[in-house]
Amino acid sequence: MQPQIRPAKQADFDQVFRLFKQLWPNKKLDAKAQLEVFGRSLASATDLLVCMEDQHQIIGFASMLILNNFWQESKIAYVTTLIIDERYRGRGRGKQLLQYLLDEAGRNGCKKVELDSGFHREAAHKFYVSMGFEKRAYLFSRDL
Repeated sequence: MQPQIRPAKQADFDQVFRLFKQLWPNKKLDAKAQLEVFGRSLASATDLLVCMEDQHQIIGFASMLILNNFWQESKIAYVTTLIIDERYRGRGRGKQLLQYLLDEAGRNGCKKVELDSGFHREAAHKFYVSMGFEKRAYLFSRDL
């Protein structure tokens, strides 16, 4: 049976947090802070959070923002998180989840989908290129 993609719910947080630990293994994660972000995102009209579920187990999670963009003279979608449980990678699950986001972006009138990926995530970069993404900018960041 093919895994299902569905909107995330507050009750999904513990399983999603487990995936965050796989995505950022070297980062000390604050579960309370992550839960607050999760709740704000669920309540936001511009955030989309989805879970990929296989037999009542969350095996993937993605989040995306819909925002206005002057450069594109349109709305764009920005993928903020995309993770497949390491036990399920290499089976097309990431493609399925990303395609779901691309379809949702199109339904929301977005002209482009963008994301960022750390320099060290070379396998992820190959995956995104295989899905039609191109490298076109640097991301600059500053702590406040």
